[in-house]
Amino acid sequence: MTPPRKRSPPTAQLRRENADPDESVKPLPWFLVMSLGAMAMWGAFYIYATPSGIESAYGDQRTVATLRPPEKTAPGAAPAVDGKQLFGAKCAACHQASGLGVAGVFPPLAASEWVLGDEKILTHILLHGVVGEMQVRGNTYNGAMPAWNSLSDDELAAVLTYIRSDWGNQAPPILTGTVKAQREATESRTEPYQGGKELAAGP
Repeated sequence: MTPPRKRSPPTAQLRRENADPDESVKPLPWFLVMSLGAMAMWGAFYIYATPSGIESAYGDQRTVATLRPPEKTAPGAAPAVDGKQLFGAKCAACHQASGLGVAGVFPPLAASEWVLGDEKILTHILLHGVVGEMQVRGNTYNGAMPAWNSLSDDELAAVLTYIRSDWGNQAPPILTGTVKAQREATESRTEPYQGGKELAAGP
């Protein structure tokens, strides 16, 4: 059996070196631990005590029934979709919120003969769009009106009804059934109308 080797005495170089530092463990302050615990308890109590599934003052807890638009009160009634909101999202950038359009570029809707005239022709404008010259209130416009046939019949009826009743316009509403009938009557059309003359001539 080999006897254990004797340790050499530390040299002068080793005695000059400091010992490696140890990483000490410092606990969190007690007040911080208490604060975190109190917040967790308050959160659990809030979740337990807050009512759910009903309208309340604790936040936006509207039910699905609340978010649904009101149903029509009678057959043939004006659509429940918000036409003004749709106009602001889809049309106001060109025709302006005032309905006056932009001179020489986008025609006005206020007092427009196209808006106040034949509801079928007006419906065709939104269903298929128009490209080329149109006379509006004595001025010639040569631009492009995009088709909005991706909107539902209810949505088109709502926005058409809105533009026929705002900015001093006073024309009867356009019903969903009218839009549906004109969509079906012109479903074979795949291109926009070429100016006001073709539009006035019909499908």
